[in-house]
Amino acid sequence: MKIFQPMNVFVACLLLLLPFSVHAEDLQPAAVSPLIDNSPSGTTDIWSGGVGRGFRAGTQTFGIGVGMGYGIKIFGGHDRHDLLPMTVTYGRMVGDVWGAGHWYAGNFEVRGEVFLAPQVNCDGYWTIGLTPHLRYNFATGTRWIPYVDIGVGIAFTEIRAPDLGASFQFNEQAAVGVNYFLTDDLAFNFEIHFLHLSSAGLSKPNQGVNTLGPSIGVNWFF
Repeated sequence: MKIFQPMNVFVACLLLLLPFSVHAEDLQPAAVSPLIDNSPSGTTDIWSGGVGRGFRAGTQTFGIGVGMGYGIKIFGGHDRHDLLPMTVTYGRMVGDVWGAGHWYAGNFEVRGEVFLAPQVNCDGYWTIGLTPHLRYNFATGTRWIPYVDIGVGIAFTEIRAPDLGASFQFNEQAAVGVNYFLTDDLAFNFEIHFLHLSSAGLSKPNQGVNTLGPSIGVNWFF
């Protein structure tokens, strides 16, 4: 018997993203070394000084994506769990450009993600998660904007022994990727993504589920 109805929980997780849009303005720190705004006429106002030179504070993002997480047996995991994560994300830049004039110039972004991930190599088990993320977008001066990303959140899964012992789990994520801007405010996204599921000892067994693989998506900036 299924432990929960995956789509019902997925919809509930989507509703939980709303506070990100309501409270994101409270998270903005003072900007460090903002770029001078020399935006040419006609340039969209999400950019600070032109496309690729970093985002203005408060710029928002909405994205959808799909990936392939190949199961890897590390950290004591017994089985290989191949997951097909589908994601919906909302984000907001929390300050102007940091480190202007240096190779690491860019913007911090706070993001919220809901993911739905069926297991595709065995039994069709479902995993659903809600994850806050912190992302750093590098300002390259081009339409290629690379980033690094980390996140820690919660998940509910049907995966069980020998690797997991209960529905409730934590999820930890790390990614490196790039947005290529097809227009001034629409980007195609590619990344390599790591996902770890475990209960922090709240349930047994707790060997964990680990995946690594690529994902693609589309992000809107506004």
